[in-house]
Amino acid sequence: MRELKSFVLLAGQLHFGRAASLLHLSQPALTKQIRRMEGELGSPLFERGRHGTALSSFGKQFLKEARTMVTGFERLLERAQSSARGESGHLSIGFGFHTLEFVPRLIVRLREIAPGIGVDLRDMSTAEQVEALRDGKLDLGFLRLPAPDAFRILPVIKDRLVLVSSPALPLPAHATLADCRERPFVSITEERAPGFFNHMLRLCAKSGFHPRVVQQVPEFTTALALVQAGLGIAIIPESVGTSRFPGMRVHPLKDKDAAWSVGAGWRKGDTNPALAKFLQLLKEEMKNA
Repeated sequence: MRELKSFVLLAGQLHFGRAASLLHLSQPALTKQIRRMEGELGSPLFERGRHGTALSSFGKQFLKEARTMVTGFERLLERAQSSARGESGHLSIGFGFHTLEFVPRLIVRLREIAPGIGVDLRDMSTAEQVEALRDGKLDLGFLRLPAPDAFRILPVIKDRLVLVSSPALPLPAHATLADCRERPFVSITEERAPGFFNHMLRLCAKSGFHPRVVQQVPEFTTALALVQAGLGIAIIPESVGTSRFPGMRVHPLKDKDAAWSVGAGWRKGDTNPALAKFLQLLKEEMKNA
């Protein structure tokens, strides 16, 4: 590539002395480069005569492709350097209901400081994110902790379980989980969120019962709509909120085991510069929180 760039510059100058100066080479070194190219190609690139230097017929043909090659290489180099600085590249990020507001806010900031980074966002459960991280389909996920040892983890937020009811099937204002042993429950499916589902079962078992689940659904918004309609009560993460469902009543669960943490997780040894840029932004966000 260095010899190609020398050839293209000399073809524009048609003067060995000026071209060598621009290339920061001695004139004999430039001459040696060109002669080496001509030897490899099997034909002269320049004609040297008393009127100076001129491109040969073969040199004129070769110049067209050489210019394209040099321009393409310089663009490739620029893109690679931009990617290495974390200014461009690609990220695939998984997130769940815990970070439904937090992650989009980060992506807006990332667009501001590194608009060249393309981002895929995927709404997934922790179990789905763990599998995708292991398979290399995600660069980073926001996972319910604890997470597998194969990942680096940065704790991000805390969440906790709460009970929700509605006037259609009311609970006393200060109801505890133990008060709900005879009540029908609406729950998200174990397949969709196995970590959450098992957490709910453990908490109910601690209160001495197994919840009577009358309906399982794939999304918390659907569960809340069914609670509002009077099908049952539900245990949901506090972060989900109930503002879109007027009249809903939230009953905090004071048990310390109702709380858990969510952290950003990524593969150990991942050297993706775009990931490093996002993690830098994430750490700044956590510091200012």
